[in-house]
Amino acid sequence: MKKLITYQFSRLIECLFKPGLVIFMLCAFTTVKAQSIKVTGVVSATDGDLLPGVSILETGTTNGTVTGIAGQFVLNVHTGASITVKAIGYEIQNIIITNSKPLNINLVANVKTLNDVVVVGYGSKNKSTFAGSAVTLSAEDLNKSSLSVANLLTAKAAGVQVTQNNGTPGAALTIRIRGTNSINASSDPLYVIDGFPTNDGVGVTISPEDIASISILKDAASAAIYGSRGANGVIIITTKSGKNKKGNLTVDSYDGYQKVIKLYDLADGYENATRLNALDIASGTTTPYSAGRLDSLKQGLLGTNWQNVLFQLGKVEDNTLSFTGGSPNTSVYSSLDFLNQEGVVIDSRYQRVGARVNLDQKVGDKFSMSARVFGTYGIQNDLPLAPSTINGFLKQALKANPASTFDVNENIRGDETNPLYFLAATNRENDNYRTNGYFSLKYEPIKNLIIQSDQGIDINTSKVLYFAPSTVPAGVSGNGLATVTNIDETELIINPTATYSYKLKENNFKLLAGYNQQTYVYNEYDLTATNFSSNELGYDNLGTAQQFSAASGKSRIKRQSWFSRLDYDFNNRYIFTGTYRIDGSSVFGANNKLGYFPSGAFAWRFDQEDFSKNITFLSSGKARVSYGITGNDRINSGLTAVNFAADNSSKYTLDGVDQVSGIAITNLANPNLKWEQTASLDIGLDIGFLKDRIILETDYYDKQTTNLLLNSNIAPSTGFQTQFGNDGSVENKGFEFNIQTVNIDGKFKWSSSLNFSYNKNKVLSLGTNNADIYLGSLKPDGAADFENPFILRVGQPIDSFYGYEYAGIVQENDPVLKTTQKNSSPGEPKFVDVNHDGIIDANDRVVLGSGIPDAFYGFTNTFNYKHFQLDIVTQAQTGGKLLNLQKEDLEYPLSQGNTLNTVPSQVWSPTNTSGTLPATGFYGNPYGGWVNSKYIESSDYIRIKNINLAYNFPATTLKSIGISALSVYANVQNLVTFTKYSGLDPDVGNLVDNSQINQNGGRGIDFNAFPVNRMYVLGAKVTF
Repeated sequence: MKKLITYQFSRLIECLFKPGLVIFMLCAFTTVKAQSIKVTGVVSATDGDLLPGVSILETGTTNGTVTGIAGQFVLNVHTGASITVKAIGYEIQNIIITNSKPLNINLVANVKTLNDVVVVGYGSKNKSTFAGSAVTLSAEDLNKSSLSVANLLTAKAAGVQVTQNNGTPGAALTIRIRGTNSINASSDPLYVIDGFPTNDGVGVTISPEDIASISILKDAASAAIYGSRGANGVIIITTKSGKNKKGNLTVDSYDGYQKVIKLYDLADGYENATRLNALDIASGTTTPYSAGRLDSLKQGLLGTNWQNVLFQLGKVEDNTLSFTGGSPNTSVYSSLDFLNQEGVVIDSRYQRVGARVNLDQKVGDKFSMSARVFGTYGIQNDLPLAPSTINGFLKQALKANPASTFDVNENIRGDETNPLYFLAATNRENDNYRTNGYFSLKYEPIKNLIIQSDQGIDINTSKVLYFAPSTVPAGVSGNGLATVTNIDETELIINPTATYSYKLKENNFKLLAGYNQQTYVYNEYDLTATNFSSNELGYDNLGTAQQFSAASGKSRIKRQSWFSRLDYDFNNRYIFTGTYRIDGSSVFGANNKLGYFPSGAFAWRFDQEDFSKNITFLSSGKARVSYGITGNDRINSGLTAVNFAADNSSKYTLDGVDQVSGIAITNLANPNLKWEQTASLDIGLDIGFLKDRIILETDYYDKQTTNLLLNSNIAPSTGFQTQFGNDGSVENKGFEFNIQTVNIDGKFKWSSSLNFSYNKNKVLSLGTNNADIYLGSLKPDGAADFENPFILRVGQPIDSFYGYEYAGIVQENDPVLKTTQKNSSPGEPKFVDVNHDGIIDANDRVVLGSGIPDAFYGFTNTFNYKHFQLDIVTQAQTGGKLLNLQKEDLEYPLSQGNTLNTVPSQVWSPTNTSGTLPATGFYGNPYGGWVNSKYIESSDYIRIKNINLAYNFPATTLKSIGISALSVYANVQNLVTFTKYSGLDPDVGNLVDNSQINQNGGRGIDFNAFPVNRMYVLGAKVTF
């Protein structure tokens, strides 16, 4: 090396003394050439995608290049130099060059900084000049191997609550953004898919592999541009495109299985038979089990463990084939996806096939167009799970007599219904077809003026098929029961906009104006058939039935909107956004169809001020405040007018024999019905430290929803019990915290993201008299009474449990036998006389907590070493309650079905007065009820939600076999849960029914809930 340096120095001196500039330049070039080294390589993301446009710069110089469309680059640098690799959205890498060996560079997605792009309504903004409250998650940020959109977001964003309604394959999850706003109107967020606003069916109809990013607009200033549909927040889904990408084919496939995490400790056949014999001995009747049968049960010769029989390993597979191609004028992304998910319960499954084509085309210098078209077809075989039915699957399975032994084709033998037959004989199928197309044309007549016209259509067709043969409880009375429901939904949208940008020195203006028209049409056709001559064909041939009834319905909702937005910033330092939208909706009365929704947001980037320049550890900082009003019209149409229907209550007779179907009024009209409105204040701070290695984002918000769309009680003299009107208000207050850090940045990399959100929900008023509203009427057993587990009460949260305070068990000579519970007997449950009136009755019920947790946590850690990447996602919640009705039902001592194996030892008796279970349970007693504090439990938990380990093969290794990128991965979901909850899972949001009021205020009953499962998958993603 020393000789080489001496030689080069002598060559330079010699050249300097030769005459002529040309000769000097040639000599200098040969000198540099001799000292340089040719560096080649390929740059890709950790998921294998090749990255074009990446900056490759020789450190400390201006010598550099950018990667081509296939991520490739060539650069001559000095020997011993280093190169700096930069790309927007990825962490910077510095690499020392020691030889000419080709480089394979994997860039790791960066934690969020103030320079990220936020997709907002009708456009996008740099986060540094965004004044609202929102979060944007790229595909790399989302949960891996997710089966639905909601799963992608779990634990990923502060203020976003994702609730698992149940573990049924294909079941929807519920998302709430900053709490529940409404009572009778929907509290679900608005979904915007590539510009198309929609409300329903998004979760399972979009393939997660098609998603490029998801933005969540949380405050009114961000969501107000969507006016009437943005009151509950907005989730904007942007799918992939082929822009700036060479043509490639990608196959992403994974295969795995799901299993039940936890089972109940039920009595076995011998234990349950012994308990049933003891009950009959106590009542003086003949015992059902002889000594010989008891002995056979004890030895395991007879009996069935129904949980082992009914639960299975459920296979899950997802296969996606996608093509991406692009040029400066044309880009295409297309995909084909197939998902097959077997449930952890036999005879439950979900299958979905979907296809998508995204096209972008530039036509000359003035025009461009885009098209987003996708279609899906899904088939779901679900189970009867609603808590409102005592014939629900899980109750039937858990209560099945373990002393019995059946084949699947046997329905009844001796003493118990066969749950295997119950599942196998009952057919339930839900078919869904969805096609969505959204087309956009842009025209730029002059510089900075863009005129855009968007049109779209969404067609959603559902078919719900059900058949219960005459041999199962649901079909016995009608000699077989079949129902067929067809639902057709169509939504059309027209959305022209104009955007103009203008810059005057340090002042930047952007003005948006637009018009939106959407028409939604709903058609439903129902057919019920009974009295079948055969159980063989079911709903496949309704002609074998003898009796029929039919119904149909149609509704139409029209919306028209005019909106505008002004974005202004001064030198990227002082930022203002103002929005005004006028919405018209056909669901309201003639005098109240229009709603007016303004908003404003201001932000100050204090990191751009002179005083910040001396704060060396501060890398970015922004303070912001916003206030706005949004509206909600998401109720059924026709409530402002009188509605008519034909049903059993409207039948009459002319001759005293034959019945004739008539038409009856079903509601009182309310021509004054108007908009529900939510006013929201948000105060936030975004700040970065140490070159944004630490990013902190905090928000405080205060939302008040007024003029609630509420189905209120009215005077019975009207002939009706309720009427829709505008009464009441609800408040949601809270704060959010999100911190993202780069903990270690070297060959080994470790980054973290922690989010926390706290929300306090309160009902402020419920109309003129603030009368309580009781929700969720159900009975868990034939021996139980109907009760309302939930209450809406002023001063309390929505979704409050309402019941009795349990005080133990009535003992011999207990004082309550002479005071509050004179008609009780020893061994029955005892309750607190809350109002001290000397008797236990319905007036002693109190609020026992809320089914909605106060706080949610998400914690993501990402580790990178060479070609390995490990992602670990943890979620948690605190402050919520669950009514563990499943446990209460399994602890019913008088049950003729099965119970928990601890019941015999824990039940009270004259010889076991220290027992903790009332001898009569909580069904049918003269005092109190089954909704009581004994079975209200905390739903707090910490869960390892998602673990994903991936290995990305070096691109240089794969090039020789024609592969651009290859990644293999293993994923585990719901690995372990830390909780004190005694049920199967604390994250259950089972509904009493699907009515809107129960979706908002009737969550948190653990009964007949499909078990939440653990999933293991192995997969590979290869790009050609």
